[in-house]
Amino acid sequence: MTSKFKQGIILTFLLFLGGSLMVYLGFSKGHDIAATLSRPIGASGWITSGEMIIACTYTPVIIGVSLIVLSLIFSTVLFMKWIN
Repeated sequence: MTSKFKQGIILTFLLFLGGSLMVYLGFSKGHDIAATLSRPIGASGWITSGEMIIACTYTPVIIGVSLIVLSLIFSTVLFMKWIN
């Protein structure tokens, strides 16, 4: 295997891993992120809007899914080059 091929495999793996991490963070910690971002300075009680929760949940998920799709496309191109 050439050095560029190994770098491509590593890049594909890192893209997939990063995408999976983003999806996980969005679904598991989206509400916590929204609550942290919407908290006013010095407030002991506040309300987090539903739109903020949705935005903080689905924005990382969309970015993560995009990275996973990019890694799949990239790995397909690498596989086609490897076959030829």
